[in-house]
Amino acid sequence: MALLQENAAFLKEFAADGLNLALVRAVEFAHVFGNAEDADAFAQAAATDEADIDVLEPEDDGDPWEVAVTLELLPTAETITEIEERLDALAQKHNGESDGWGLYDDE
Repeated sequence: MALLQENAAFLKEFAADGLNLALVRAVEFAHVFGNAEDADAFAQAAATDEADIDVLEPEDDGDPWEVAVTLELLPTAETITEIEERLDALAQKHNGESDGWGLYDDE
């Protein structure tokens, strides 16, 4: 329940900053991995027709590999939490973990 409440609080902040949450938006879910193989395996497992997936190499030695999964959706705390939990479970199967989410303001 804590994650749902945390996500609701973030969305409330976005709304307070003037972001219209009644519009479908690109929401990016970030994940981190210790190596390219795990990052690539997660990216392949997370691939769907709706998802835009980017595998990002570390900028510095010792930094993690990142995989961003971007989905177009109506940003509600329930939807974001459900997707975040599902992707985190998938990331953990590939030795990674969720690293939060963000949304894009296309207006």
